[in-house]
Amino acid sequence: MSTQWHSALERWRAAGLLDEATAARIRAWETAHATSTGQSRLAAIVFALGGLLLAAGILLFVAAHWNDLAPGGRFALVMSMVAALHVGGAYFARTSPALSTVLHAVGTASLGAGIFLAGQIFNLAEHWPGALLLWALGAAVGLYLLRDWPHVLWVALLMPAWLAGEWLEASASRHWFVEDAVVAVGAWLLAVAYLAADRAGSSTVWRKALMRLGAVALIPAALLLSIADDHGSTSAPTTMGALGTTAAWAVALGLPTVLVLWLRGRQAVWFGLAIVWALLVAWLNWSPKPQELALYALLALGSAGMVVWGLRDRQRLHVNLGILGFALTVAGFYFSSVFDKLGRSLGLICMGALFIGGGWLLERARRSLVARIGEQP
Repeated sequence: MSTQWHSALERWRAAGLLDEATAARIRAWETAHATSTGQSRLAAIVFALGGLLLAAGILLFVAAHWNDLAPGGRFALVMSMVAALHVGGAYFARTSPALSTVLHAVGTASLGAGIFLAGQIFNLAEHWPGALLLWALGAAVGLYLLRDWPHVLWVALLMPAWLAGEWLEASASRHWFVEDAVVAVGAWLLAVAYLAADRAGSSTVWRKALMRLGAVALIPAALLLSIADDHGSTSAPTTMGALGTTAAWAVALGLPTVLVLWLRGRQAVWFGLAIVWALLVAWLNWSPKPQELALYALLALGSAGMVVWGLRDRQRLHVNLGILGFALTVAGFYFSSVFDKLGRSLGLICMGALFIGGGWLLERARRSLVARIGEQP
């Protein structure tokens, strides 16, 4: 029985919009027709795996026959590949929604490959961020037409990739002062914004998908932020370079903030703490003197903040991420500041004790925190 319609039915019954007899008939009808219209989890997994294999097979086929085709044939192959996948998705929309979703998602993936291949076929001017923009616009059109969660993820991935690409390309071509921290701070704040997409008790599929994307990206983005540095060009700083850097920082800080405001409304006030934390980490990396101890303390504080956020929003995923971040922080501090000062054998012994004892303590703490989430009303 679908949780979404069941919870909606209960709300309607409690509000007096439906009597108990009507609600019972709706439950009976949905139960009787669940096997014919519903998609099992196994079927969704099979369709997803099939979509990945289909995409890989298409790429291998195109690569194997690419040199044998004329430019016109190459372009026709690329266009027919994208069209066939989306037509197939439209065909199965009513009979198999899960298969339709997979085909449309693979079709959008092939759109990106088609854009880059078309540029190669016709020897277009080399500006690779522009290809990312076209791909992102295609994904946005797919999201507008289909309103499904894979295209939410495509847009969430491609738009930041285009912005980062434009900044890096402009910095390199115009000899601007390049700051890796701009991309690192923006990527980490976007991961936090994505992680804030879902709320406890929500059944919106695209919000859950966006939250999981943020969870996957958060730890790598934090590692990138912790090692990001700035480096300059051989040219002297210019007014245009300063304006470009200011605009890049405005986008890196403003875009995630606007997204969180749209996703969480007034609850987005806490996002200011995330911005302050990210800027402090970036500032420690810029400092001419080593600030290693302060950096690791700040990373541990951020992990603790993630746990507090999980307890506040009753999200087990946030708690798990906070525990994982704290464990990686302790491990990084040990390898960078402690291991080299010990002998090889003593260092390995201490490392084993740290992994075993620390892992046991962190697992106990994680279980206790997750249990507290379950006990909250």
